[in-house]
Amino acid sequence: MAGAMAAAAGGDSDGESEELVLTPAQLIQSLEQAWLNEKFAPELLESKPEIIECVVEQLDHMVVNIVCVVLESDTVLILLSSVLNIVLDSFTVLGYNKMLK
Repeated sequence: MAGAMAAAAGGDSDGESEELVLTPAQLIQSLEQAWLNEKFAPELLESKPEIIECVVEQLDHMVVNIVCVVLESDTVLILLSSVLNIVLDSFTVLGYNKMLK
């Protein structure tokens, strides 16, 4: 989770919104703080959709990265299996040829 996340920090009267740049650790800390505040509040608090949106976006990126790693791992396993089969076939052919001599 390298890099920084951007979260909308609210808007001004012109409808423009500022962007607050958060590191992944700060984003998680903000999410944890929002969760604790909500958990222990006696009434409903103002929602924090910008934090949730950033976390969801980060999770989406993580899922894509995980899928890429799995696909690369599968490719490496298939290649390794092929190499080992060729080596095994070579041993079989060489062993068989030596037995014939």
